[in-house]
Amino acid sequence: MSGNKGLDAHNHGLSAWEMLHHEHWDLSLLEELRKRLKAAVEHLTEHLAEVECPCGDKQRDIEYYRGLLEDVEWGIRNRNLSPVPVIEESLREYMARKHPRHRCIKRLLLTRHQWGMELMGQTCGE
Repeated sequence: MSGNKGLDAHNHGLSAWEMLHHEHWDLSLLEELRKRLKAAVEHLTEHLAEVECPCGDKQRDIEYYRGLLEDVEWGIRNRNLSPVPVIEESLREYMARKHPRHRCIKRLLLTRHQWGMELMGQTCGE
């Protein structure tokens, strides 16, 4: 962990997207995805309780991750993988929308999650 809870939250979000993009989808993946998204919600909640985020994160970003977490939990309860492609695409769109002006997400995409930057470039026609 970096000590920056906002950065850590988005690292969990990017790690969730990475798992969805690179790993075989099964129920054990949903369990791991739940851990990542739960950590994203917790870290971002703590971050916003401590400081006004210089990157611009707001309560709606917590709600975004919480909504994904609810979809994953639905999939686990129902032993159903149907939310997975929707969650993967949602995370891709979220990161693509946020990264140009969000320091933490940009930093993570340029360092730990370069694969994501490459994927966004491919899907955005760059």
